[in-house]
Amino acid sequence: MYNAIKQSWLVVIVLLLGQLAVRAASLPDKCDVLIAGAGTGGWAAAVQSARMGSSVLLIEETDWIGGQMNAAGVTSMDEGTIIRNLGIYHEFYERAVETYARLGKSVGTCYFNSNSCAVEPRIGQKILYEFINEVNRKGPGHIDIVLRTHVVKVFRDKNLVRAVDVEITRPEGSVTNHVECLILVDATEYGDVLPLAGARYRVGKCTSDNLDPNARMQANTWTVVMKEYPGGIPADLLVTSPPPGYAEVQNFSHIKVIEEKQHKLWFSDLYADKTPWLAVSAYRGMPDSSRQDTPPYPRVTRTSLNIWQNDSSIVVGDCVNPACRRVKEIEMRLVTLQLLYYLQHELKLPWSVADDEGYDSPYNRDQIARIVAEQPSLKSYERVLQLFPPIAYVRESRRMIGLHTVIYDEICRAKSVRKFADAITVNDYSEDLHGAKSPADMELDIESPLNVANEKLPWSLRAGPFQLPFSAFIPESVDGFLAAEKNFSQSRSVSAATRLQPSTMVNGQAVGTIAALAIKYHIQPRAVDPVQVQNAMLEAGVQLVFDPKAVHRGSVNWKADQLARLHGDAIPVKPLPQGDANP
Repeated sequence: MYNAIKQSWLVVIVLLLGQLAVRAASLPDKCDVLIAGAGTGGWAAAVQSARMGSSVLLIEETDWIGGQMNAAGVTSMDEGTIIRNLGIYHEFYERAVETYARLGKSVGTCYFNSNSCAVEPRIGQKILYEFINEVNRKGPGHIDIVLRTHVVKVFRDKNLVRAVDVEITRPEGSVTNHVECLILVDATEYGDVLPLAGARYRVGKCTSDNLDPNARMQANTWTVVMKEYPGGIPADLLVTSPPPGYAEVQNFSHIKVIEEKQHKLWFSDLYADKTPWLAVSAYRGMPDSSRQDTPPYPRVTRTSLNIWQNDSSIVVGDCVNPACRRVKEIEMRLVTLQLLYYLQHELKLPWSVADDEGYDSPYNRDQIARIVAEQPSLKSYERVLQLFPPIAYVRESRRMIGLHTVIYDEICRAKSVRKFADAITVNDYSEDLHGAKSPADMELDIESPLNVANEKLPWSLRAGPFQLPFSAFIPESVDGFLAAEKNFSQSRSVSAATRLQPSTMVNGQAVGTIAALAIKYHIQPRAVDPVQVQNAMLEAGVQLVFDPKAVHRGSVNWKADQLARLHGDAIPVKPLPQGDANP
């Protein structure tokens, strides 16, 4: 027990020191690259760009970094077939394995012991801060990170982004600062900077110049990180009375405590008429660094409650309208609170929100205080809500309209994937469109309806590598601007395969590479040579071509072989650019 306590305190101390190191810097008034949103995509773009020599300002609206992975509590990494071995996600995975090995734990705890990676949010955040601190120690670039800060205005000279105003929330109140930048990157969860920058975008089945606020999007979820309390749930973590709306809920009752199925768990159990609680907890099971023991599978002691029962339907208005979004996000919290009440009172489970993730941060406390002030009926749930993740799990956001929009037919592994000569990154997850997938919900102006029958195919036919081109990350007209996270140029159906944490990390790394090369050569992102981006991504360990006849990775000729397979024998090399990114 002493060792477990000692290890937990060491984790907390290292985490705090890591955060203090990056928070010490004041907000600069100019930078090479300003990245709005410190989620998985924004973080990866910042690290890659700084590793290549850029000065980066990374701002985050909350006081948590890691976006969907950490701040939203989506703790199980959604890997496909090959992405674990690619680029910065591979680095993150290796660091996670090492971190938990020091605690005597394994990361292979989710998806019914499938060996997929899972991390506790506070550990995931600690690892991301470690990368930032290492860049700042080693150079050649530098990352300043400022929390509780968001872009409120973008300044352009014709089509060229020049600067932004950012609003910073401090204990004494909010202040607005003006920051000049050469490249602005939207890596927010909802794509909130796209309209401020004047970039056209898609959202749901609509375009920004023809919005339908009632058009459906993928469902969102307010997850919750739960842990088992063997000695009984602490009184302040009990949901003592049915939350508002609980009597009308119909979709919780099939979760049962069923002992006879506990050793035969699989995904189908989550959709059965009688789903064992063990299946629910093992689905998103994660390591539990607060405990010295690790119970034998299938029992876990810490999990993320992120299942279809606490999904919430979303329409375009919930994404683009701040007032509608706020109402929907309160509703999402309430749905998960109702599910938590069901588990505690109907199933009598000794589980509640984890009280050691650090989610009761100043940002989250402020948010919950505002909600309770507006809705006093939620006062009795305030402490539990403070321990919910600070942001929602957003599966679909605004998507920039770029030089090329990637569509479903170009990534359909059941047929054939398109080969892009300007491919700069590779993803591998299945098209997992989480709701809103009827023909009426799809973008029929750019692609045929998603073949929903594809979801019934074996995983081996639905997953696998597909390329994303340079042209999908370049806006159609705005200069000095890029999009990372879930916000690059793609259809709804493609976004269902690129929205996962490993994918957004590797895609963010590609965006960071484009930004750094534009800064290095004093040109606009659209003028960057895709071959140079490919070179940098290959150097970072991102394989771009998967061919049985390809040279084995690690061979001295691997990089040359990859480029040859992209371009043939004649690799197009542009002359070194001359120009100015900010004339």
